[in-house]
Amino acid sequence: MRDILNRLATYEPPADFRPVRIEYSLRTPLLMAFPWIFGDALLARQLMLDILGDEFYNLPAKEPLPVSKCLKLPLQKTGMVYHASASILDTDEMHTTVLYKRFHEAEDLKTKTRIRRNSGMMRDFMMKFPYSASRTVTFYMNGDLDELKRLLSSVGHLGKKHAVGGGEVSRSSISEIPEDWSILKDGVAMRSIPCSMLKDFGDIRAMRLAYTFPGWDPANVVMCVAPGGRCKI
Repeated sequence: MRDILNRLATYEPPADFRPVRIEYSLRTPLLMAFPWIFGDALLARQLMLDILGDEFYNLPAKEPLPVSKCLKLPLQKTGMVYHASASILDTDEMHTTVLYKRFHEAEDLKTKTRIRRNSGMMRDFMMKFPYSASRTVTFYMNGDLDELKRLLSSVGHLGKKHAVGGGEVSRSSISEIPEDWSILKDGVAMRSIPCSMLKDFGDIRAMRLAYTFPGWDPANVVMCVAPGGRCKI
């Protein structure tokens, strides 16, 4: 894995930073297991896929690599955080759906071997997922416009369960805007911001959130003000 980290570290991002708005139109519902999609995590995924190709899909899933320490994103950075907002949906309406997976021996596998359907790869399951009725997902970033277009225009799905069509992107729009709303907008946090970076966050209760990618690495989780909280850097 050291070779992979070295390859990621060789990427030198362009630094012609400017405020940018990214909007994705969705063809199918957005399935989410967490309230937000973080823009820097989405960009990091696309960048790692661009650098590593198919090797990206073989990265260890249970022992996260310290990619945030070697991979630089084409984004401005203030303190501990990149200038990239969390996802902004066009509606607060949420629903729940149930996904089923059931293995059909007669149709899927011609074998006399007994298939274990209560454990392992062939197990049956039923999972409830919250999904958003939003038709658009918006991010704000401050970064290199050309590089953001190159990496983010190819996003095909957002959220969870791409294999069953969740969050399919039908169109993307990436354009420069006059103001930087990637971290704060009118005194409201647009992403998770570590409390150590803040002068004041009023009576908003802080929570443990990832401040950088990958969000599932416990090393990246600290006390933060969540998106939507009023605060001052």
